[in-house]
Amino acid sequence: MSPVGDKATATRRPRDAEASRRALLEAAREVFDAVGYDRATTREIGERAGVDPALIPRYFDSKEGLFIAAIAVGSTEEEDLDFAPAALLGLLLERWDERGHNPISRALASPALTPGARAEVSSVVEDRLLAGLVAELREGGAHDPELRAEILIAFAVGVAMTRANGTLETLAATPRDEVLAILGPLIEALGG
Repeated sequence: MSPVGDKATATRRPRDAEASRRALLEAAREVFDAVGYDRATTREIGERAGVDPALIPRYFDSKEGLFIAAIAVGSTEEEDLDFAPAALLGLLLERWDERGHNPISRALASPALTPGARAEVSSVVEDRLLAGLVAELREGGAHDPELRAEILIAFAVGVAMTRANGTLETLAATPRDEVLAILGPLIEALGG
């Protein structure tokens, strides 16, 4: 066998459907985190995973199916969230300031999702954030806790996105603790 053949054999991934699927999911989360749904390509995801991108339709039906699967994979950090409105807003802003936006936060602001994907994103957000926040607001006696919870999440996404992209320069340049202090009365009013 030629040296070229040996090298190709040494770098080829063994055919393991579950390993390929996991590698695609991990790579998809990274790529969607970095560039968002619109700019992510299946080719880049496949290359990062070391898997032929033609396998994406086999395992996930489409790029959108892969996106939905990627956001449905929970993080261990999400297990012990404090759902008090001020604490949750502080945590979300801290994560998004320090780590950038993830597929869920990007999906919340993306106009490019199909109705099916939008329903899936809504389901993930409901499971991970809204259910706990609604329970916290209801326990605190808030009127219309579902609406208040959605307003709080939308508010967090909007503030975080404009801080990240710098479109509102003063907001982007202001330290997070100062922003949270200014938002305190608003968050308190939404929580009540």
